[in-house]
Amino acid sequence: MKLLVPKALVAKHSLFEKQVLENFAVSDQVRQLLPDSGLVRGRIVRCCGDAAASLALSLCARASQQGSWLGVVGVSHLGISCAVEHGVALERMVFVHPPESSRDWSTTVAAVIDGFDLLIVAVPESLSAADARRVQARLQSRRSVMIIVDTATFSEKSFSNSAHPFHADVVLDSTTKSWSGINNGAGYLQQRQVAIKVSGRRVARAREHLVTCNY
Repeated sequence: MKLLVPKALVAKHSLFEKQVLENFAVSDQVRQLLPDSGLVRGRIVRCCGDAAASLALSLCARASQQGSWLGVVGVSHLGISCAVEHGVALERMVFVHPPESSRDWSTTVAAVIDGFDLLIVAVPESLSAADARRVQARLQSRRSVMIIVDTATFSEKSFSNSAHPFHADVVLDSTTKSWSGINNGAGYLQQRQVAIKVSGRRVARAREHLVTCNY
């Protein structure tokens, strides 16, 4: 017996499949930093250095504007005003405060992965490699994107690239070179120049970019 499927249903399924497999778009400002010119589903991006939080928000802005939901887990120094400055759609941004234990953290993040396309997270120092593997497997299964935020101090005192519990596909290490604005940026910030080193297991060759952030 031959099963006949209505053409309209086939077209609808094809469109849905295309949307699921499609990568998340990023703004022109940060597109050059990513080896695939966008955020690939199921992968992890790690942002380090003094501009880590700003960089993470910039990576998520375009996707949130296009309808994707963003969950922010345990990043205490990331505020709403900062998200607005970087173009994130606040109506699709949710803050989640996980318990302090590493096991509860991984359970919380796994639950957020089920409901959100994009995650910005701060990884607790006590997180085990086994818990990290479970979270990463869940991320790949649900085809979400996780962006890890490591501040300069946290990176130096905790995880090196080799010892980090998560295996990031792309690592973006940022260093602010200069500020500009009224009183050289002390009175009113208008522009910031950030040097970003790009590496990671999905990056064929480490490279460096200079990015200008306008405020």
